[in-house]
Amino acid sequence: MTLFCQVWVAVLHLAWAQDQPGTKPNAPIAPSLPALTDEEEARLDGIIDRFMRYDTGKLGGAAGTRALEEFQQLGNEAIPALLRGLRKAAELEHSCPVTVIAKKLRLLLGRSDDRELLEFARDEITAIDSTRYRGLLTDLRVGLTRRQADLDRLGTQPRKPANPLARLSIDDLNRRIRTERQEKILVALGKELTERKETAAADGLGQLASSVYPSLKQEGSRLLGIWMGGRDGRQAAELLRHESAPVRLQAARRLVQLQDPKTVDAMVLLKDPVAQVREGLHADLVGLAGKDVAKPGTTAETQGKALELWLDWWSTRRME
Repeated sequence: MTLFCQVWVAVLHLAWAQDQPGTKPNAPIAPSLPALTDEEEARLDGIIDRFMRYDTGKLGGAAGTRALEEFQQLGNEAIPALLRGLRKAAELEHSCPVTVIAKKLRLLLGRSDDRELLEFARDEITAIDSTRYRGLLTDLRVGLTRRQADLDRLGTQPRKPANPLARLSIDDLNRRIRTERQEKILVALGKELTERKETAAADGLGQLASSVYPSLKQEGSRLLGIWMGGRDGRQAAELLRHESAPVRLQAARRLVQLQDPKTVDAMVLLKDPVAQVREGLHADLVGLAGKDVAKPGTTAETQGKALELWLDWWSTRRME
C-alpha cells in the first residue's frame, strides 16, 4: 500500500470513529458500503450465526423462523459479515449454510458496480481453505471475476468515495488536530476546516498555523489565510481576541482588507504582546495608507503612541 493510501485509510478511520447522525460515511474497504460500528458488525454476525444454527436444525420454533427472516432481509451492508459467515460455514459438516450464504453473496455482489468491493470479496473467498467446498468457492470467485469484466466492458467508472471528514463536526476536527501527530492527516483535517463557515474553525487552523514544525506551520498559515478570506467583518472582529496569535493577525488583516469600520478595533493589536501580530498588522496598515504613520516598536510607550497616531489617521481618512 502506498503512503498516500495509508494516510487516506488513516483519515477514514478518523471519520468513522465518530458515529455522526444522518448518512454514514463510507467503509474503508469499499465506497459503496457504509462504515459500521463494532456493535453493528456484531449484530450482523449474530444474525448470520443464528441463521446457521437454524439451517443446521439447532434452532427451531419461532426463534428459528425469526432467524431466517432476519437473514433474508440482509442487504449490501452485510456483505463483509456474510463473507465472515461463509468462512465459518465452510468449516461445518452441514452443506446447507455455506450453500445458502454463497447464493446470497452471489446475488448481492452480482449487481454491484463497486470494483473495490468485488476485489475485496474475491480476496476473502480465495483465502478460505476448504477442500470440501472448493468447487462452490471457485464458482463464486469466477462469478466475481466475470462481474468485474462486465464492468470493464461497459466502461463503468469506479465509485468515488465521499469525503469522510465532512461527517465530522467542527469540535471533532479541532479535537483531532489537538491529538494527531501525522502531518498529512493534520493537513487533511485543516483543509476540511477551511470548508466550514463557523468561527470555531479558527481554533484548529490557528493550532496548525502555530505548529513548531516549519512545513506544517507554513501550510497551516496558508489554510488559515484561505479560511479567513471568506469571513465577513463581523466574524473577523470576533476573532481579534483569539488566543492564537496567527488567528488574531489574520482577523486584523481581514478587517484592513475589507476597510471595515471595525478596523479601529483591529488597530489595538498594534499593542499585541506578540511581535508577529504587531508587525504584520503594521505592514498591512502601511500598505493601506501608502505611508508609515508610526511603527509600534517594542515598548508599551511606542506601541501606545503608534496606536494613537494610526487611529487619528483612520479618523481623518474617514472624514475625507
